[in-house]
Amino acid sequence: MAIYRNVAMSFWTDSKIVDDFTPEERYMYLYLFTNPHTNLCGCYEISTKQIADETGYGVIKVKNLLSNLESKHSVIRYSEQTKEVLILKWHKYNWTKSDKFRIPLEKEIESVKCVEFSTFLRDLLDGNDTVSIPYAYHSDTRARTVSVSVTDTVSDTVKEIIEYMNYTCGTHYKAETKKTNELIKARLNEEFTLDDFKTVIHKKAMQWKDDPKMCKYLRPETLFGNKFEGYLNEQTALTFEERLAMA
Repeated sequence: MAIYRNVAMSFWTDSKIVDDFTPEERYMYLYLFTNPHTNLCGCYEISTKQIADETGYGVIKVKNLLSNLESKHSVIRYSEQTKEVLILKWHKYNWTKSDKFRIPLEKEIESVKCVEFSTFLRDLLDGNDTVSIPYAYHSDTRARTVSVSVTDTVSDTVKEIIEYMNYTCGTHYKAETKKTNELIKARLNEEFTLDDFKTVIHKKAMQWKDDPKMCKYLRPETLFGNKFEGYLNEQTALTFEERLAMA
């Protein structure tokens, strides 16, 4: 079991969380990401009584919050039968493609008791383009699944990156262009994150935007190509205002 969990700073600026979640829902969601029962696969056994004891909420309050995160926000699933919680976006922030990581991850997935949850995780691990998100009703032992496309999630990320770039750099690129999609997806496949893209965009915008010789390079072909990691790791001192602008 890990002794700490990384939480992306974008958690606090995510528009869905900021606009749609109540403070109590944010706290519960953050707890589910960071409590000591978490594991590699993002699906672990925990009872509502345990959650109540560790968060300070009553059991009824815990059940209501879990229900909201599940049915209202669609970020988790909870099985009353197996007492397991599944965090739907866990893999985006905690999985890697290394064989060393895959072996213990597979063992954890095999130990998941809820069939719908283990099937969902197995599909993600195998890289299926379309996976079924399990949806277990709290008041019913039946379950239904909702099919979603992993490609759709990637497309949303590409769109958000280009929107941020156009806003920050004053450009007018489109997310639908083939070259732009290929470059961004290539970097995402290398496990760079949305925050990494925003960091590169902001750094180069601050350096090049007002430079007549360099502003022409504020384009996807330059920023998201082979020099992406170099741009990301450049040691540049950002002011407090610049850091706020990146949020």
